[in-house]
Amino acid sequence: MAIDNFIPEIWSAGVQESFFANQIVIPTLNTQFAGEARKGNTVHIINATTPTITDYAAAGRVIDPEALADTEVSLLIDQERAFSVNVDDVDAVQAAGSFDAWVSAAGKGLAEDAEEYVIAQLLAGATNGQESTPVAVDTYAEAKAALQKIRLLMAKAKVPTAGRFVAVNPAFADLLVSGLSDVALAGGSNELRNGQVARLFGMDVIETPAFAEATKAVAVGYHESAAAFVSQIDKVESLRNPNKFADIVRGLNVYGAKVTKATGVVKYVSA
Repeated sequence: MAIDNFIPEIWSAGVQESFFANQIVIPTLNTQFAGEARKGNTVHIINATTPTITDYAAAGRVIDPEALADTEVSLLIDQERAFSVNVDDVDAVQAAGSFDAWVSAAGKGLAEDAEEYVIAQLLAGATNGQESTPVAVDTYAEAKAALQKIRLLMAKAKVPTAGRFVAVNPAFADLLVSGLSDVALAGGSNELRNGQVARLFGMDVIETPAFAEATKAVAVGYHESAAAFVSQIDKVESLRNPNKFADIVRGLNVYGAKVTKATGVVKYVSA
């Protein structure tokens, strides 16, 4: 039977390669906990508070130790996404080397699903950059002003200047592109990232269609350390389809994402 010679490692490696290649926002987040990805696991992230800085000389060179509190954020790895496809003859397909299209499509689908979840988490955990009466963003000037407001709020929150990003939906990106110069569109001095359309106000501007909102302009600025993402292609396997002469190849991706520092994430949603 074809099922006996299935090589899951080839499928798994190909799916993961495509999964990573099709990510836009995820590579800009904190992914240091990737090794913890297991369904039902909880990653406990400790955010240490900043100690009070004392004038040592003015204090007579005698200071008392300060009791510092820390805040814990729990990142629950509770998202499970799977794919399952019929393959007429696994042996023949593997021998012909024509699995590439299947694994690329599977990885792309998983990446798009994860990106949509990440964007939703960023928006849910963000500080609101809009005024009490939301402003409509439908011109280049208004889009630029929205980014300036995001930058201002991040600066006031003492968010580090290095590692700042802002993800925008296509509606927001289109407004920016209409008024930016070719130099701005080329991005910064570093290698361009997937989806990067510009670098403005110290932030890499990344366009992604993963926003649920497709009509109104939406932007969310964040620092790379302010949100975490954990994922793992947990299992790829093959089994015989009981209803037709074909094998089933299926895979499972488990992941989780969360804003860990709300002051480091600022959203601006058009009215």
